[in-house]
Amino acid sequence: MARGRYLGRIPLRSLPPEQAERYLLQWHPRRLALEPGSFPLLTSQAIFGNELPLEVEIGAGTGEFAASLAAADPAANVLAIELSNRSAHWAAWLAAESGLPNLKVLRADFKLLGPMLPTAAWRRAYLHFPDPQHKPADAKRIIFNQAFLDAMAGSLQPGGELSVVSDAPGFFMQMLELAEGDGRFAKAHPERYLEGYEPEVKSRFQQIWERKQRTPRQFVLKRI
Repeated sequence: MARGRYLGRIPLRSLPPEQAERYLLQWHPRRLALEPGSFPLLTSQAIFGNELPLEVEIGAGTGEFAASLAAADPAANVLAIELSNRSAHWAAWLAAESGLPNLKVLRADFKLLGPMLPTAAWRRAYLHFPDPQHKPADAKRIIFNQAFLDAMAGSLQPGGELSVVSDAPGFFMQMLELAEGDGRFAKAHPERYLEGYEPEVKSRFQQIWERKQRTPRQFVLKRI
C-alpha cells in the first residue's frame, strides 16, 4: 500500500508447506522481469487445472473479499493478486482455514504480469480500494491508467466485467473519467457511478475506512 494508506502492521501467518503449495504462489519480481516465459498464463487451466470461470481480484489485501467470492460460487475459481508479503500470506491462510479449493493467492506485482495475462479468459476482475496518489513520487504506484484498461480489455471475456471501488473521491473521479473515454467498455449500470458499496463480506480495508466516515463509490464496466 502507498504511504498514507497503511493500516497497521499485519502479523505474518506462515502456512505449513503443504498448504502453502496448495494456496500460495510467490512470483519474484526479478524473475518476472528477466524470465517472463517461465511463468504460466493467468487462466483457470494453468493455475487451477480445470476449466471453471475465473474471477481475479487485483490488490486483494488480506483476502476477505476474495474468500467470500470463492465461498459464494464453488463453480468458479478466484485468483487473489497481492503485492504485500504479509497480506498475501494472511489471504492464503484464510483460504486454507476456510478449505476453499477454488481460491489461490498470487503474491506478485501486477504491473509485471503483462506477459502472463491471457486473452478473453476472465469472467470478472475487481480493483477495489487501489492506492491513490498522495504526492508526485506515488504516481508510479498508480495501477488504474490507460495501460491497465488495455490489460482489462484483453483479459476479460466479451461481456466480462470490471468492478472499481474507491473511498478517495478525487481519485475515483479521475479513474471514472478515464474509463468513460474508453469505447471498449460500457457501464453495467444506468447511473454514472454507484454511491456506497455493500458486499456480503467487507474487506479489512473497507471496514477501517468506513469507520473513519469514508463512503466508497463504485463503477462497473462491461467489456463490449
